[in-house]
Amino acid sequence: MGLSCQPTPEDEAVCAVCGVTASQRCGRCHVTHYCNREHQRQHWQQHKKLCNPYVVAESSTLGRHILASRDLQPGEIILKDPPLVLGPRQVTVAVCVGCNSPVDGTSQCPLCGWPMCSPECSLVERHLPECQYTQQNRRSKVVITEFFVLNAMYECITPLRCLALRKDAKRWQTLMAMESHIEERKQSKATDLDKSNVIDFIRGYLKYNDFNYEDLYRICGILEVNGFEIPGPNLVGLYGKACLLEHSCVANSTRTFDAEMNVIVRAAVAIKKGDHISTSYTDPMWGTASRQQHLTTTKYFACRCVRCSDPTELGTHFGSLKCSQCGGLIPPNLTPDSNWSCPSCEAIIPHADAEEILRVWGTKLTSLRGNISESEHFLELSKEILAENHHYRVDVKLALVQLLGAQIDSSSKSDAEKLLKRKIQLGKESIDIIDALLPGLARLRGMVQFEVGTSFFELYKMQDKQHRSSPQVLPLLQEACTRLQDAHTILAMESPLQEEYKMARQAAALLTMIKQAFKKCKRK
Repeated sequence: MGLSCQPTPEDEAVCAVCGVTASQRCGRCHVTHYCNREHQRQHWQQHKKLCNPYVVAESSTLGRHILASRDLQPGEIILKDPPLVLGPRQVTVAVCVGCNSPVDGTSQCPLCGWPMCSPECSLVERHLPECQYTQQNRRSKVVITEFFVLNAMYECITPLRCLALRKDAKRWQTLMAMESHIEERKQSKATDLDKSNVIDFIRGYLKYNDFNYEDLYRICGILEVNGFEIPGPNLVGLYGKACLLEHSCVANSTRTFDAEMNVIVRAAVAIKKGDHISTSYTDPMWGTASRQQHLTTTKYFACRCVRCSDPTELGTHFGSLKCSQCGGLIPPNLTPDSNWSCPSCEAIIPHADAEEILRVWGTKLTSLRGNISESEHFLELSKEILAENHHYRVDVKLALVQLLGAQIDSSSKSDAEKLLKRKIQLGKESIDIIDALLPGLARLRGMVQFEVGTSFFELYKMQDKQHRSSPQVLPLLQEACTRLQDAHTILAMESPLQEEYKMARQAAALLTMIKQAFKKCKRK
């Protein structure tokens, strides 16, 4: 069709092809405008490389960050970002430097000597930097003698792979634009460890000196501040776009990794146009004190999000103690070293006493070691001291959901029924807290929903055949269906490399069985 275009003032939306007044926008990013569909089609090959449902903004307080360029729905992909660098974590046991699986020393790279799980892994491209640096400079093979324990020799691998990006100016520029907090790391003496464990090892053992010391210090900081830990292969990755996501302890996005280690960021909840897109740099199921300590020591900032600013942690009392005077809940005082006070009766707990209570119960928690009876005993005793939803108690409840499930198969029918009902109770209580602290399509919600859903289905299957279509029993089937559908929706978005994805496939198989059970009920 013919094109009719008129010039437009500079402050109006203009067509990306011809520069005239444009009222149509790209339906995906809602940023780029066109005067008609023909120009949009013409521009797609160029535009698709930059088409994103977000824009990058910058401020003096946040630095570069990401805003939604349009309304986003839960589960919608915000970005898919390929890795800039992949490598072993700085603290690791000996692993294959090709695929990162555990090794025992039976196989090595024939060129450099770094341990491998198989000869094929020596050909993996990501292994080239340390392999080449070792051959060219050390001139003898690396010898690893310690396995199945933490091995400091591996701290050099990922920094060396970062240094190798100097051959690619664009990727090197992307890397060095990341925040390193180098000055803060110098003050905290973190750079002293960089020097002894990374720089001195590279210079001394590998005999490699062709690098700028300041660059390597920055790289170590960039890895600590921006590295994403990838479960499954147990790698750490740097990502040029995903590193722009700001932190919140109540994040509105989720992230996972596909088979190629691309990071995939999705909306966890509905996100409005202009909203900041956030992720969590720490474990949301930790209490505020632990989260803050982790963020200040590894990310070099104190979080001021809505959750960290609320002593009750959004009404969950995730860190609160029980008042011995009135039985009410005493939330932590967010001011360091300040006393805790009960809002109901004004009783005071000195800061040192509160810390000692938490230390004692934290020690009890770490001593449980997967024992069901001891875990139940912990919950019984702690309910007089800790808030019902204190994170120590939630941690035990989540562990019991797994432990009880493992014991059901070896139990009698009556005991199995009790275990299933207890598992459901603990799962429901945990989901209530998860929904408050990890809203929307959170991975942990999907995992607990799977456990609860399967438990409802197991209870249904335990009924006598003639009772499986009775009004009293059918709600079990409905509960199982609802919860497994929710679990499948969430976990099917995970990487096929992860256990959560396998749970999604199990959920799908169980849903098929449930639908068949519903059909039998209807025929009756």
